[in-house]
Amino acid sequence: MNVPFAWVLAAIPLLPFAAGVAAARGSAARAGRLSLLATTGSAVLALASGMGLLVTGPGSAPIPLPGDAFVGGVSLRLDTITAVMGLLVASLGMVITRFSRNYLSGDPRQARFFVWTNLTLAAVLTMAVAGDLMLILAAWVATSLCLHRLLMFHPHRTGAVFSARKKFVVSRLGDLCLLAAVIRLHRHYGTGELEPIFQAVAAGDVAPLPGVGFLLVVCACLKSAQFPFHSWLPDTLETPTPVSAFMHAGIINAGGFLVVRLSPLLVHAPGALELLVVVGTLTAAFGAVVMLAQPGVKRALAYSTIAQMGFMMLQCGLGAFGLALLHIVAHSLYKAHAFLNAGGTVGVQSQAAIRLQGSTLALGALASALCVALASTVLAAFKTGTGAGMEVFLLILTLALAYGLSGLWSAAGFRQSAVHGLAAATGIALLSVALHAASSALVAVPPGPRPPRALVSGVSAVFAGLFLFQALLWRSRQYPWGQALYVHALNGFYLGTWANRALGRLWPRHEFLLPAGARQVPQHPQH
Repeated sequence: MNVPFAWVLAAIPLLPFAAGVAAARGSAARAGRLSLLATTGSAVLALASGMGLLVTGPGSAPIPLPGDAFVGGVSLRLDTITAVMGLLVASLGMVITRFSRNYLSGDPRQARFFVWTNLTLAAVLTMAVAGDLMLILAAWVATSLCLHRLLMFHPHRTGAVFSARKKFVVSRLGDLCLLAAVIRLHRHYGTGELEPIFQAVAAGDVAPLPGVGFLLVVCACLKSAQFPFHSWLPDTLETPTPVSAFMHAGIINAGGFLVVRLSPLLVHAPGALELLVVVGTLTAAFGAVVMLAQPGVKRALAYSTIAQMGFMMLQCGLGAFGLALLHIVAHSLYKAHAFLNAGGTVGVQSQAAIRLQGSTLALGALASALCVALASTVLAAFKTGTGAGMEVFLLILTLALAYGLSGLWSAAGFRQSAVHGLAAATGIALLSVALHAASSALVAVPPGPRPPRALVSGVSAVFAGLFLFQALLWRSRQYPWGQALYVHALNGFYLGTWANRALGRLWPRHEFLLPAGARQVPQHPQH
């Protein structure tokens, strides 16, 4: 990739950055127009860079900067990950900006909102196009700091400020882990550019990677709200809906993006990948259970995000990095639509309330197994590679189709919907297996070590248990244990309460409850 084309990549984040700076001066209407123009330009440039990738192929190009003795200049990278993430984030930014112009119309702080939204978007896009560890680190920290200003959009709301502070503390822990990993990599390889580091690793120089891998995994888990550091995400719902949409559809994926971007390094850290499998499985199970007990739409969506991020980390831990990238795209599009359309879900029946008949449940399980077996057979006939983590993926796909078919047949009747249900399940199975097989071409990573059989069996058992739990959930209200489980799940099994108490001791609430200029009221100790 030549230097002029690198400046095209650089313009993708520079446009929203310039709009954010310009939006600080002028009316809210002007700020909205500038923001929409900048985000649209970024989306167009991201699309152009993706088309350019087909012509030029992947590559990196440095952009020299003054005072670059340590980092050796700023390097930008164009590959499949850049093209996918750049277009995804820029498009989401354009849609959310357009939505925000109407949603916040008349709000006296709308111009300020556009300032920090553009700066946050610029930081995320910088992370997507960065080809240098120091630039990734700078964009990583800047994303968190700019998002903090958006979470503080309502500084007079106690819950909003307290949750923003909890997010701030968790993010700083992740920043320290990433900083330590970047320093170790730079000291060992003598450069911060990704391309030379990847080449050295491919040549066999993998000495620092087991320790660095754990630092990167912990950093990614903190950023993507993994168990048990997840409680800040459901608490950040007092921010405006566009911020929630941007956070859940874009920023929360940063942990998964980091793992996918540095996957050539992480495949040489098997212990770190196994940790990802364990944490991702626990997070996916925890988020799925707690989500079903939430009465509020946005809070249920927040726990859905936690579960999805856990599943994405599980995919990375199993070595299916390309599949994780596809998951990021699918989840982002779905979650942006879900948040921006949250008001349209009022009165919709909860999936947990659907009565599943035993006969349809058994038929659904049998039919889904046959559909997945057929899809796998067709794929094998074309001699297409199956990619990593195929056993777990096929089991989860089978369970998901079984639940969907049983729900359809229980609600609409087996005779009326059998043909349509089987046709849809077969199509979904074929498409899903084909995407899984093709996903390995998205991220060029050498195959890593296979996870231990016991670990794969444990993951499979957890998801099989989740299937049975959800299938029988509608009956749980009839039993005392079901009622107790509902109460505990409704409260997130009290992990958020413990985290709030710890933060309250670290950062007392009464320091930020008073508006500017208000008189301090003496605090009396509680007995």
